[in-house]
Amino acid sequence: MNRLLLENVKKLPRVPGVYLFKDTSGDVIYVGKAKRLKDRVGSYFQANLDLHSKTYALVQRISSLEYVEVQSELEALVLEAALIKKHRPKYNIVQKDDKSYLYIAINKERLEIAPGKKRVIPKILTVRETDINDKDILFGPYPNGTTAKWIVRTVRRIFPFRDCDAAKYKKYSKLEKPCLYGHLGLCPAPCVNTSEENIRDYIKNIRDIRKVLNGESRHVLRNMNSAMEEYSKNFDYENAARVRDSINRFKYISQKFRGPEEYMNNPYLIDDIAEMASKDLKDLLPFLNDVPGRIECYDISNISGKEAVGSMVVAINGRLEKSEYRKFKIKLKETPDDFLMMKEVLVRRLKRIENDHDKWPKPDLIVVDGGRGQVTSALEAMELTGQTVPVLGLAKKEEHIIFKEADFIEISYSVDTPGMQLLIRLRDEAHRFAQSYHHKLRLQKVRA
Repeated sequence: MNRLLLENVKKLPRVPGVYLFKDTSGDVIYVGKAKRLKDRVGSYFQANLDLHSKTYALVQRISSLEYVEVQSELEALVLEAALIKKHRPKYNIVQKDDKSYLYIAINKERLEIAPGKKRVIPKILTVRETDINDKDILFGPYPNGTTAKWIVRTVRRIFPFRDCDAAKYKKYSKLEKPCLYGHLGLCPAPCVNTSEENIRDYIKNIRDIRKVLNGESRHVLRNMNSAMEEYSKNFDYENAARVRDSINRFKYISQKFRGPEEYMNNPYLIDDIAEMASKDLKDLLPFLNDVPGRIECYDISNISGKEAVGSMVVAINGRLEKSEYRKFKIKLKETPDDFLMMKEVLVRRLKRIENDHDKWPKPDLIVVDGGRGQVTSALEAMELTGQTVPVLGLAKKEEHIIFKEADFIEISYSVDTPGMQLLIRLRDEAHRFAQSYHHKLRLQKVRA
């Protein structure tokens, strides 16, 4: 086995990405995707491989590897397919054909609602690239076709819509009764409910669906999060897990991602994005004198003060660094008090700067999940520990930045700026990390 190849495998990062194996001629013989590059690629080079397997035959022909880091597993899926179609590797047995990923399409079909009178009655369906019409409103592509279809079914239970073709619509219009989906309440049956009021309501449903698929409407996710917390509070973890899975699917289908061509044109795109985000923060935040190298973000999770925990997530040079994450079990408070809990976490963390600087280096910027109360707690923690670090709060509802100079200052920036995207990603990751630890403690208590 090529020793240099094995050394390169050991140096791979534990991040989402796509890897390309090459033979001695430099030809790509296999393309794969990974949620964690180091773990996935390393699995090919285990000593216990079956000598008669295709994996063993592949490994014997690998001379070198390349990888492209991406921001999410979804981007890895899309990029993997694009690279397979470009290189047509010998050992990839799927995705060599021209079968494309699924899109969710809103088709603006004009149909007759009365003799001589036509209106646009949109329908929603999943389509492949070859079936797209020029006027379709598209969402995707989505590599996971099962999830795309699931989300369409789930949205339909909230916002009913039609998915029939023109012939079926005409058939039930003549029968003057709806099809099965109409009887089940999954379609408002515009084929028979042709009044102007009904058509307006139907169009409003389609607009709501567009918001959900665009990630612009948060009330559905807020309701789901509330339901999940309620189930968890009542120790109904089975239903809590079911709602959690639904939330993850909604997030999957509505997330924005970069197309494969961007990564193919620039394999170092992730590094460029991280550098751009750090520099953008320097421009966005008037109290920063330099580009922040180490950013720490904090969140608190508890239910009625019980099993309260704090989380610290870290970005270094604009990139999340999971090996630097830390979690805290709240010790001083057992009743609801997010401000005091935030203060406790930050006091414990800031004391580490003097006592264990190598493992707990001083941050260049502290971000707290919340508003004035959380920022005040952070400033009080600094007074108690004698540390001075720039601090800001990021409020969830409006994505406002809050910081204090002579008085509190609130600033709003576009969430599309690289700096704001980094802050939001840090805040969301801190929330996820805190909730994960909190749920783990609650489950341990139930089992005990």
